Parts: sequence; C-alpha cells; structure tokens
Amino acid sequence: EMLHWGWRWPFLLAFFPGVISASGRAFCLKESEVFEAEQHLLEESDSDDSDEEFVVKQTSQTRSKERKSTRKHLKNFVGSNVLEVVIGIGGVISAAVFNYGGCVWGNSFLKKHGASRDYLMLAGICSRLLQMLLAFPMGWLTDTYGCAFMNFAGAMVQTFAGFPMFMALRADPTSLPNLFVTYTFCFALIASFNATICMYCAELFPTSVRNLGVGVSFNVGVGFFGGFAPLMAEASLAWSPYGPGILFSLAGATTCITMLLSVVWQRAGKVRLAH
Repeated sequence: EMLHWGWRWPFLLAFFPGVISASGRAFCLKESEVFEAEQHLLEESDSDDSDEEFVVKQTSQTRSKERKSTRKHLKNFVGSNVLEVVIGIGGVISAAVFNYGGCVWGNSFLKKHGASRDYLMLAGICSRLLQMLLAFPMGWLTDTYGCAFMNFAGAMVQTFAGFPMFMALRADPTSLPNLFVTYTFCFALIASFNATICMYCAELFPTSVRNLGVGVSFNVGVGFFGGFAPLMAEASLAWSPYGPGILFSLAGATTCITMLLSVVWQRAGKVRLAH
C-alpha cells in the first residue's frame, strides 16, 4: 500500500506546516529597518530616473521604468557581487554533494549491494530523528560561533571522514550494526552541520540584493553540484571502488578552500563578510 498511495501522505501533511510558515512570514514578521531604508533609496532613485526619461504614455513609462530598474539592478549585482556569488557556490558544494550523493545516491548503492530494505528504512528513519535532535545543539553552536564556523567545521569533518566512512559502508553493507554506525550516525552528524547553510549564503550579501544573491549562489551550487553528485558518484565506481568516498572528501575540501579564500579576500578589502 505504501508503494501505491502511502508515499503521498508526507507531501500532503507538509501542507499544514507550510501554511503556518507562510502565514507567519506574511502577518507576523516585518522587514528590517535597514532593508526598508535601502528600498526607499532605490525607489527615490528610480523616480528620479523616470523624471529624466518622461514619455507621453503612462503605460509605456511604467514598463520602461520596470525594465530599466531590472537591468540596472542586475548590472549592479553582477558588477559588485561576483566574489560573493563564488563564495556562496563554493560554500554549499560540500553540503550539496553529501546530501544528494551520500544520502540519496547512497541509499540506492546500498540496495544494489545487498542491504535489506527494512534495515535501510530503519537506519534512514533513525538518521533523520538523530538529525532533528542534533538541530538543537547545532543551533546553539551557530549562535555562539557563527554559521561560517559551523559550515567550515562540517566541511572539515566531511573532508577527513568522507573517504573512510564510505570504505566502512562498502565493507559490509548487509550488516545492521555497520549501517547504524555509518549510514545513521555518521551521515546524521555530517548532515547536521549543514542546517544553517542558507543563513551562510544570505549573510554574504547586503539586504538590497540578498534574495537575488542567495537565489543565484545557493541554487547554482545545489542544483549543479548536488544535481550531478549521484551521476559523479556512480561514474567514480568505474575507476575506483572507493570513488564516491573520494568525491565526498573532495567536496568537503573544496568548501574549506573556498571559505579560507573568502577570509583572504575580506582582509584584502575585496569582500565584506557578515559572519
């Protein structure tokens, strides 16, 4: 029954917390004073531009203003936030590759190599429950040390643990204790470091271009590197039985290098990091 229709229930039940979240954002949360001040300045700037380029028809004037405002906004964003976008993309590579290459593709890999479906489901559920429990201490650590520190720490853990973890997982995929140590505990620990990855990307950009900056950097990083992670993990098995483990470690190292470069760029005055 679960295969026929039961899988729809989690998606249907997700509607209710979604409504609560959207309602809270619409009616309870207000924009920050900094954001409203910047938007006011942008509106004044756009009104000045429209006065200089006055046309007879009001509809044509409005459309021209909107097109010009959008082009100007994108041009300013590309010209002044290239390094921030690079940092944002590099900062999510570790989490994207691990989530889609490790957690998603890893499940198919274990099934293909003889792991029991019941064992996998049990290990996966326990892993999610453990991630929920770890969200509280990870949130406290983020408030204490910052989201950049936690993202870097998670990438470091993945760099050093990705390869040996996959070796252990591949050694005996049919063993329930092995699944609980690797697929449940280790996977949950690494994934829990990525709980604030969206905040890390958001704090790279000023409020005036924050949505655009996060939309470009986060979605490109997750969509490209996370989307191709299962393909790369499967292809890596052709040249090494431990190729996916190397891939996980390389992804973590890439994020670490990117974040270290961001500190160098900040000291050189090229970027301004909020964290």
